[in-house]
Amino acid sequence: MYYSVGNLNNFDTTNLIKQIERKSGKQAAKHFSDCIMLVVNKAENSNYFNELNNGKLCWSRIAVEHDGTPTLFCGSLSSRIFYIYTIEGSQVKREIKRI
Repeated sequence: MYYSVGNLNNFDTTNLIKQIERKSGKQAAKHFSDCIMLVVNKAENSNYFNELNNGKLCWSRIAVEHDGTPTLFCGSLSSRIFYIYTIEGSQVKREIKRI
């Protein structure tokens, strides 16, 4: 499943979790919620997601595996930088690609 995120200020996480629950079940929705909390905690204690504050990102997308594991993609065509956030176990990893 893919979800586009146009504006993080108006992003409705509750609605997204309900969609995941309908499509993949309660266990996947709970796993997704746990993963997102890992991302939030990582962002609070590091420079992860600071690129979202610069106003130059033009798109972001969340891919959700059937078990609820998200992969977050953010990018900017003007700066030609692409960020990929993955969850492995209890770790959030960020990969930066230049295009």
